[in-house]
Amino acid sequence: MLEDYKRELEREIENLREELKSVEEEIDRLKKEIESGEQRPEVTAPTPPYMPPQYWMPFGYGYGYGWGRGRGGMGWGRGGMGPMPPAAGPQQAPMQPPPPGVKRVAASVDDNNGLNSRISIRFGRAPFIAFIDIADNEVKSVQILPNQAAAAPMGAGISTAQFIISSGATEVIGTQFGPNVSMAFEQANLRVHTVEPGIPLSEALRKAGLLR
Repeated sequence: MLEDYKRELEREIENLREELKSVEEEIDRLKKEIESGEQRPEVTAPTPPYMPPQYWMPFGYGYGYGWGRGRGGMGWGRGGMGPMPPAAGPQQAPMQPPPPGVKRVAASVDDNNGLNSRISIRFGRAPFIAFIDIADNEVKSVQILPNQAAAAPMGAGISTAQFIISSGATEVIGTQFGPNVSMAFEQANLRVHTVEPGIPLSEALRKAGLLR
């Protein structure tokens, strides 16, 4: 599991290196253009439609390439405070809410093995999401679904968080959560429990105080 996490980090680093290389090439091109005195017409980007933030949508740094104006045309933009964009991953099929008096708990797991499923070291890219319905200190049902956001090129964490929030879960178990995911859960009033990776789901529920 640690090797998978290491490989994932290495892929992220490689993507950042490629992005940095593109930025450096753009800077070199602009320098040459300025030195040659070449004039280019101003390019005005169309105004994107306004998207009001949802109640669960955290505010933070956005990612992407912005539209430049004046010399250079297309500019490189990264950052800016505002609502996070909607998740880019595939949409999960909606779940039925839990019955009255039943608490639903979600957890990121590595396999589909009921209460013996192992807690994943990843969250947004965990292979499966487990949903456990609990009432009167007893497990009433366990549903383990494939995480369709796991292979998304970006936005896997937020996409997974949105799916969990829409399921009617009130508590979530995992090993680590990014700042945007944590803020989304906080705004949706979900209680977050962190446990060590690799332990069975049943043990994680006990450690979180959800089962005796």
